[in-house]
Amino acid sequence: MLKLSANPQEPFWLDLIPGVRLRVRPITVASMLVAREAVSKVYRDEDQTDVTTRASMALVHELARRGIVEWEGVGTAEGEPAPVSAETVNALLDHWPAYDALDALYVTPALRRDEEKNGSSNSPDGTSGEDPNTAMPAA
Repeated sequence: MLKLSANPQEPFWLDLIPGVRLRVRPITVASMLVAREAVSKVYRDEDQTDVTTRASMALVHELARRGIVEWEGVGTAEGEPAPVSAETVNALLDHWPAYDALDALYVTPALRRDEEKNGSSNSPDGTSGEDPNTAMPAA
């Protein structure tokens, strides 16, 4: 069952890694289409090394740049709070634990939304072959 939210555009907080929280917008159709375009640029690139890895990174980076609206616990090299910008989001995602957590907590759930289905969905049309019985007859 597709679960519709009354206000799907409301940003929410994610605890990314110890000491770092992000306020993110829900991933929208527009965000996903822009991210897909970033992925397609990777596949059109002449250099065909590590394409799958670079495509995954492009998707996560693009969704993060479009989705992060605020953060806590992210600072500059001088120890000042860092503003949210494309450059600082990219720098955050160069930190492996942050990248991995954002992918797991923000991107992957959005990609899996289409997997939500009714527990008792319709059976496919047509007939299928019968499997052999595996249970022993009752006494």
